[in-house]
Amino acid sequence: MRSPEARRTPRIDFATAAWQRNEFGVDMLWLSRDPGNGAVTFALRTPADFHYPERQHFYDCEEELFQFEGDFRHDRVHPYRAGDYVYRRVGTVYGDDEGSDGGGIILASLAREMRRHHFDDHPRPWTGHYLVDQRWNARLEQPYVLSSGTLPWQTHDGGDARVSLRTLHGNAGRRRGDEAVFAHSPWASDFSVMLRIEAGYDGPVPGWPGFFAETLACAGRARIGGEPWHRGCYQFGGPAGRCEVETPLELYCRLFRQQAG
Repeated sequence: MRSPEARRTPRIDFATAAWQRNEFGVDMLWLSRDPGNGAVTFALRTPADFHYPERQHFYDCEEELFQFEGDFRHDRVHPYRAGDYVYRRVGTVYGDDEGSDGGGIILASLAREMRRHHFDDHPRPWTGHYLVDQRWNARLEQPYVLSSGTLPWQTHDGGDARVSLRTLHGNAGRRRGDEAVFAHSPWASDFSVMLRIEAGYDGPVPGWPGFFAETLACAGRARIGGEPWHRGCYQFGGPAGRCEVETPLELYCRLFRQQAG
């Protein structure tokens, strides 16, 4: 059973957090992890003209990515730009000439421990992402990539005209129907959205009854629960409390169902 307490964090500010540089010259920021099943969210900060020496691989769990700023690529077929959201089904093989042209920060969420499987029996030349199933049958896969900035803002279910959303994955406010996914991806989200709260809003943090959030601020300024929130602030299991918005606040949010007991 997953609980927000298993992964709850305080507010983490990208600007002041202790990034750790790995052996490839990439800065990593570990944000939230479930010690029981290893599900994790982390940020990668890459320099310009960066090339990552990684082979083709997949994880045996769902993945969600959000390009916070700049650019990154897992291949040159589908590079990511700021504001792009990526969803990967379990068994999606990717990774060919990974890197970044201009540098950037990408947020990655894996729904279970990071068990990377390298897969060298791949098409040559590389033609893009594809899936493998339990019988190791390969089939083409178009990556689920959305440029969040191209989606229209829609009214939030709460009915407040100062709160709007862009749905990235799933159905906002609804539990996902494919329950079998939780067997291999216990921290698969029910839905993911961009949430916009207009300047002058003063009230509780908008959300959905029966769900808790993982949140990254992408724009704007506010005070939430007495703490300053601005671009680059992150929290798992929050934020909560009074939300006083100074300039329009845009939040990337992954939502998870509350579980009984």
